[in-house]
Amino acid sequence: MKITCIFCGQKKESSLEHVIPEAIGNNSFTTNIVCKDCNSALGATIDDKFVNSFPIEMKREMLGLKGYKGNIPQVLRRGKDSNGNTIILDKDSGPKYIPKVTEKDNSFSVMANSKKEAAQIIKKKLKRKHVPQKLIDKALKKIKNTEVEESRPKINFRYNYNVSNFKLEFLKIAFEYMNIYYGDTYKQDPIGKCLKNILNQFKSGNIADYSNYVIDVPNQLSTPVMNALKRSNQNIHEILPVIAPNNRLFISILLFNGEFSYSVLVSNHGDAYPSILGKRKSILISK
Repeated sequence: MKITCIFCGQKKESSLEHVIPEAIGNNSFTTNIVCKDCNSALGATIDDKFVNSFPIEMKREMLGLKGYKGNIPQVLRRGKDSNGNTIILDKDSGPKYIPKVTEKDNSFSVMANSKKEAAQIIKKKLKRKHVPQKLIDKALKKIKNTEVEESRPKINFRYNYNVSNFKLEFLKIAFEYMNIYYGDTYKQDPIGKCLKNILNQFKSGNIADYSNYVIDVPNQLSTPVMNALKRSNQNIHEILPVIAPNNRLFISILLFNGEFSYSVLVSNHGDAYPSILGKRKSILISK
């Protein structure tokens, strides 16, 4: 089906766009007003960075939400011990060191997860150096006779995420929401045009300042909504239109029962969008 894409403005084949990313449990709130090219570009530049950010991956792992490739993320998978040695955590086999060989004064020391692994590493290393087989056998015998030291190291993890990339997802959700319900009107809205330009800048790999449009959800709004969501004993994403006393229209987006939430300024003319306060959207998170 041919549509006029809300991002590029061109007439192209439509695609299935998840307004809230499918990877965080949205299987119901979708639209076909985004072309395939823009859908793919926005997914790579905005959605992927959001769903694979540290706090969202933590939540996805907790709830068992699969990504686009069908995998549930494992956030705590790579850390370091107090000596800086890398440890890999595997869900099936448990923690393992990345083997390391240290060479000094024609001698070797090896850190491995077993005698067998240490022997294989040393054997390979010495053969590459064309060491005589007699000396290789001697080294392997020494490994065999070495006492195994078991340890329970403290594992340190360090993660960073870009708050700017994080907030951008909320701006995209709000923009698509407005176009779904008020497409023709919103295309003429000055702030709507600004948000479209900002998203297209990021879609093209550029950056743009959107700090004036994405703000924290006011406590007087977020607190009662979050309390109600928690009482429901369900995991829900909530989209809530709010018209401020100065007629400014905000779309408040509360993901995971409000655990991650921002309000997006979408218009200075709230009265131009009749019945919008009745268009509150609740999305039940599904695996």
